[in-house]
Parts: sequence; structure tokens; C-alpha cells
Amino acid sequence: MHINNNKLSLSLLIFFMAFLVMKISFAQEKGGKMNVAIFVYDGVEILDFAGPGEVFASAANDTGYAFNVYTVAVDTVPILSQRFLTVVPQYTIYNCPKPDIIVLPGGSTGKSAGDQNVLNWVTKNVSNTKIIMSVCTGAIILSRAGLLDGKHATTWHGRIKHLREITPKATIHENTRFVDDGQIITTAGVSAGIDGALHVIAKLLGEKEAARVARYMEYDKWEPNQGLVVKK
Repeated sequence: MHINNNKLSLSLLIFFMAFLVMKISFAQEKGGKMNVAIFVYDGVEILDFAGPGEVFASAANDTGYAFNVYTVAVDTVPILSQRFLTVVPQYTIYNCPKPDIIVLPGGSTGKSAGDQNVLNWVTKNVSNTKIIMSVCTGAIILSRAGLLDGKHATTWHGRIKHLREITPKATIHENTRFVDDGQIITTAGVSAGIDGALHVIAKLLGEKEAARVARYMEYDKWEPNQGLVVKK
């Protein structure tokens, strides 16, 4: 069978151009950035969401800022953090951009951990997210969603016992800044969310960029090896 080389070359060129256009369109749609959805609710701890938010918003790669960071809630009604800070969520769990990373901060997590709509939103995004990270008592939401079973995790020191009770199939570590068990990363209380987010930056963009962000934030506490990385 004879194949016309000119037609073959033209077909390959058309295919390549179509692929390139599709790739460019995808990059433009996401702005070339990974989406970071930070879940907020009434009673959320300020530093639990603001600390990781600062880390992700400051991180960069060769083309500029590496992450598109936004807040998500059950609805867009303003929420109250730390009894004085009013936050207006940018999106709801029903209309937010598809996240690559989800951050579940701690605080008054009881209502959110018992809201099936919240749990459904978290679990339905498992397949398309790179990382789901909890801070402090945000681990309780992960537990109620069944995402800590068979995994290693941590939380705020005041809720270690409680997390062990409600998650008997998980190994809960104390005195650990963060625990990386693959897709699921959990951190200890409040300021430890910064350590967890910096670990994510090191994991995705390299330790050099994580160190740069820590230096920019003048966060001297971060030590890359202070957390637990579970070996698979």
C-alpha cells in the first residue's frame, strides 16, 4: 500500500496543531496555575486558613505565581472567624472551580463535619485533587468523610484523643507538625498549617521554592524534616 508522504505530514501537522491549541486553551482556562480551595465556615480559626493561604498565594514557578487561591463555603453568606473577622466566601461548594488542592482548616468544625453536603464535596473531589490537607481539627472533617481510614494522621494536641476515638482504623500521631500520607496531609494545630503548606510547596515545586516562601514570610520555625512522611 502506498502512502502519500505529503498527506501524512499534513495530517501529523494538523494533529500537532490541534493538540497544541487544546493544551494552550487548558492552560489559559486555569491561568497556568493549580487551584487551591480553602474551605471556610463560622468559627474557623484565622491562622488555620490564612497561614496556608499566605504560603500558596506567595509560591511561584518559572511562569509566575503557581496557585490560584480562593475561599469556599457552603454558601456565600459572610462567616465570622475568631469572633471578630468577617469573611465573605468567594465561592460555594456547588460552584467553585475544580480544585487541585483542598485545605480544610480547623476551628468549630462540628457543624461542617456533620454536614453531608460538605462531606460529599470533599469525597467527590478525591479523584481529581493532588492533595487534600487538613489543619488542626479540620482532620475531623476528613475522618467523618472516611478519608483517614487506614492512614497515618495528626491534629491539634487537644483533639488527639478524640480523633483516635472516632477514627479507630487510622494511626494518629501526636507531637508531629504534619503527616504526609500521600494524597492526604494532616497538620497539628494553628501555626502548623504553615508547615504543612510549605511541605506541599516542597513536594510540588521543590524545597528551594518552599525555603524562599518561608524566608519571604520570615517564618523561621519551618524545618523540612519536622513532619512525618509515610513511605509507601
